[in-house]
Parts: sequence; structure tokens; C-alpha cells
Amino acid sequence: MKAFRLASFGAALALVAAAGFLPAVQSPPVAAPTPTARPVPTATPTPLPGEIQVKVTVTAPDRKVVPGAMAVIWIPGSKAAKPAANLKISSKDKRFDPRITAVPQGATVDFPNYDKIFHNAFSLSEKAKFDLGLYRNGASKPVTFSQPGLVKVFCNIHPQMAALVLVVDGELYGLAGPDGTAVLQNLRPGRYAVKVWEERGGEWSGTAEVASGKATTLTVALDGSTFKEVPHKNKYGKDYPPPDDDENRY
Repeated sequence: MKAFRLASFGAALALVAAAGFLPAVQSPPVAAPTPTARPVPTATPTPLPGEIQVKVTVTAPDRKVVPGAMAVIWIPGSKAAKPAANLKISSKDKRFDPRITAVPQGATVDFPNYDKIFHNAFSLSEKAKFDLGLYRNGASKPVTFSQPGLVKVFCNIHPQMAALVLVVDGELYGLAGPDGTAVLQNLRPGRYAVKVWEERGGEWSGTAEVASGKATTLTVALDGSTFKEVPHKNKYGKDYPPPDDDENRY
């Protein structure tokens, strides 16, 4: 009897469920997969330009160590954003101004005459031989320096007139100030060859490492203790004649 009742009850439940009176059993919700975190790319910082500060000292013939004023500093093979412009060496008060000039290879330099007398700039140097001839006040003549090296310039009339032109094989260069310091700016980070020249101490070569946004300091000590200034000849290779009583004739 009990078995019959249980069977009848189970059949009734099945009929009720089929009729929709019992709630359907729902499966638990499936959680959405967690996305894999991806690293956020970071921008590479742009390197800042750096600079090289070169401090030059020279042991003079009197054995004193002095600042290398007017020393020339340059980076061989370098290129500048803008070419050098308005390069000139003037004849003024029977002197060349400036007395020491640095120019990049291939540059043209004007030689204007600001005196009220004639001048005749010339050079017998191997790297640049030229003779500008006599020219008067207000006139100017150009010279193109195509080979690197030292060029000595004189006047064929006035023996006291002398200038030095250092033609450098690079476009990034500078002259040291009275304290012997020169600065080469706006350099990309990296290693650079550096050259230094000074009239008494000669030439020095080295390297410098430039870091982003920083200044690299080089200290260069040159020995000019054996330097001697030698009198020069005129453009014909002869001694200058005695000075004329009439100084303004030329």
C-alpha cells in the first residue's frame, strides 16, 4: 500500500512540473573571464643636448702657467646647423683685427682696409698662399681657405702687422676667452673627438663623453715654454726696408 502511494505521489509531482507549476532548476551563472592586463607603453624621453667646456692653460716661455686665451677648440668632422657668416680680418690702426681667427675649411674671409693708408695682405703659408696687392681705405678683398691648417698673414708694407688663421676640419669650433675657457654647445649625447690649438703650446687631441642635458669639462695643459717668435720676411722673401719718415705714405 505504501509503495503505491509513493509512486502515485511521484507521478503527481511529475504532472505538476510538466504543467509549469514548479520552478525550473537554474544553473549558477558562469563568471566572465578576467582580461589579461597589458603593460602600458612608456614614451622614450628625447635626449637633451649637452656641452663641452674646455679650460686651457699654457706654460709660457717665462715658465709661468697662464690661461690659454684665444686658444681654438673644435670637433673634427662636425657639422653646424648654420654655416659661419661675416668672417673678416680688418686692417685697422696698422694692425690685423682679430689677430687670431678660426674658420672652418672652405670658408671665405674678407680683408677690409679701414685705415687711411694702403695695405697689402699676403701669406706664404703652405696651406694658403695669396697676395691681395695694394688696396686703399674702404676696399675689401676675399680669400677662401680650402685646406685645414695654420695660415700666417702679414702686410707687405707694415712688418708689425701679423695675423694667424687656423683653418679647422669641422664646423663646431670656438675660441677661448681671457680665462682660457671655451664652450661647445648643443651637442647630442655621445663620444666626441676634441682638438685644441694654442699659438705657443701647439695642438692637443683627446675625447669627451657628452651626457644628456649635462656639461662635460676638459682641462688641457699645454707646454709653450720653448716658444720663440721669429721675425718674418716680406712677400718677396726679403727683409723689410727701414721705416720711411713719412708714415702715412702707405
